[in-house]
Amino acid sequence: MKLYVYADESGTFDQAHNDLFVYGGLVVPGDTAKTDIEHQYSAVESSIRQESGKVDELKASYLSMRQRKRLYNVVERSSCTQFGFVVNQQKLRGSVFSSKGRKQRYLDWALKMGVKYGILKAMRDGTAPRDEIEGIVVFVDEHSSTTEGIYNLRESINEELRAGMYDSSGRFHEPVFSTDLPKIPVRYLDSKTVTLIRAADVTANWIFRAERDRDSYPQAMTRIERSAAIHRHP
Repeated sequence: MKLYVYADESGTFDQAHNDLFVYGGLVVPGDTAKTDIEHQYSAVESSIRQESGKVDELKASYLSMRQRKRLYNVVERSSCTQFGFVVNQQKLRGSVFSSKGRKQRYLDWALKMGVKYGILKAMRDGTAPRDEIEGIVVFVDEHSSTTEGIYNLRESINEELRAGMYDSSGRFHEPVFSTDLPKIPVRYLDSKTVTLIRAADVTANWIFRAERDRDSYPQAMTRIERSAAIHRHP
């Protein structure tokens, strides 16, 4: 089995003007599951376009609640594992935002950890048994990032999942797998052309809104947490 991981973000990483930032996405267990959800998600997108007259990419940020719910239901009912890494920006140290490089390093770490927790949940739930996983590919919605930044994210994900790594205190963190697992590629792609990155966008947006409204409408987050790997930081 090959795992396909799709990720996108919701919110703006800007402590001065925003409280929340979310990476969200899907862990898709194998080719059959990938084909199934692509077909189902595309069919609902086609229906929404016919009903609404929209011709552009169906981004969660400008869809109605009803439209987002229809798309999210496809994800929720599939064999995929959802994940969300929720950042409370107001609790982060200001130094995280002191330079573009520091911000990017934090974002790469947050995305890496979201991917890790999603894969761990897929293994715990039995949708992706560890001994059946032969490879992993990570797809991220393309955004402005330097070649070095993309390289650093790829290396960091491989260290976390395949080789293990030391943190700043010198503590070693054991890998999820081993170097027997083929090196994990990380690909930045345009969501306009990749169905499941759009599904990751809807997932991230759904988690963002549920976290934002957790006090006034806790049922939304309770529902998500039953089926998704949600991690909050700090």
